[in-house]
Formats: sequence, structure tokens, C-alpha cells
Amino acid sequence: MFLEYRSERRGYIIWLDRDLYGAYVLFRQWYGLRNRRGGKKSEVFAREEDALRKLRRIIRTRERHGYARIR
Repeated sequence: MFLEYRSERRGYIIWLDRDLYGAYVLFRQWYGLRNRRGGKKSEVFAREEDALRKLRRIIRTRERHGYARIR
């Protein structure tokens, strides 16, 4: 699963993957559209339900802050 959001000044990418041990890893990356500032973060979850719950929470927050889904 790969999602990308953008606002007027920032971009935000989220993707969910599995590692070699079967754990679910939620990756996040954010960046500025007009500058080189940004960062990334990853979180490991043992259960898929927990990872999806966190993913939905992040999506709601991005949309509340004015981000639009582009992919």
C-alpha cells in the first residue's frame, strides 16, 4: 500500500510493507515542495490491524491539515 498527499507547501508519503520476519512496517516520509527540508520515520507492528489503525489515523490527520491525496 502506497499513498501520497500534498498541500500547497508540503508533501507526505505513507506506505505499509512487511519485513523479513513477518512484522508490518509503516513508513512515513515528509518533504517541502519549495525547500529541501524533510524527514522520515518507520514504525513496526506485530499485527496488521494495529498498523492499519495507525495508518487510518495518519490519513485523517493529513486530510484535516489540508493535504489532498494525489496517489
